Amino acid sequence: MRTYYQLPEPAAGHYVCYPDLVGRYNDFPQHNERRAAGAITAYNLHIVCSGSGYVMKEGQRVSLKAGEGFLYPRGAYQHYGTDPEQPWDVRWIHFMVPMELLLLRAADASSVWLFAVSQASLARFVELTEEMYMLCGSFETRHEPRMSALLYELLAELAHNSERLEHDALPLITKNAIREAADLIRGTSGQAWTLPEMAALCGYSPYYFLRLFRQVMGRTPQQYLTACRIAAAKSLLVATRLPVSEIASRTGFSQSSYFIRVFRKAENVSPKAYREMYS
Repeated sequence: MRTYYQLPEPAAGHYVCYPDLVGRYNDFPQHNERRAAGAITAYNLHIVCSGSGYVMKEGQRVSLKAGEGFLYPRGAYQHYGTDPEQPWDVRWIHFMVPMELLLLRAADASSVWLFAVSQASLARFVELTEEMYMLCGSFETRHEPRMSALLYELLAELAHNSERLEHDALPLITKNAIREAADLIRGTSGQAWTLPEMAALCGYSPYYFLRLFRQVMGRTPQQYLTACRIAAAKSLLVATRLPVSEIASRTGFSQSSYFIRVFRKAENVSPKAYREMYS
């Protein structure tokens, strides 16, 4: 079975991303693609839902199974196909991005980005593409914003909940462990936290936790904790009339003078001035 939809060029040209072609190949053992560099000016995303196939990367044949996929950057040489003995059920999207999108940084830096997703993310990918197919079946111009939003959510899901297939990639289970620890720290940011206590949430040494946390969250645990405390303080400043000293205490700052100094550094205004701006 081959599902193939060519979308018209969007009437509005301001979308962050927009699909050009959307489709699905299932039980199609002849599926094999080889395209010269520059033949396709769109990004090319495929994810395998069942069966198996392959993609060629730097002269090496890489096998793909359910939950794995690839993303070609614009203009890349492309060579991929199904396993004729176990034809893949693969969902794919060719899409345009008129501006730099940080979500695509991994693909832009590679000849082809290979990834794997969890079962939950794969199920979400199927849901999003099913809605795309439904909209494409009776497409109207008013569907353009939704098509763009579906694609953006899909890309965000991949960026957040995928892991590279390369051997040196950080496993998704490790990323999720760090994210779960970050969520717990954020939810209890008003209490005192030490680096060893944070590391114990994952069972890692403080040094290893610090390195992983910076890699996954983009900042150190202490920087993250401070940002969470500042965010909680901002909410209290606007939503309540609590004294600044009380807000400092509730959000994990031992001294109001230190809280004011940290808040001013983060927001370029004092807590009092912030309250006056938004109250």
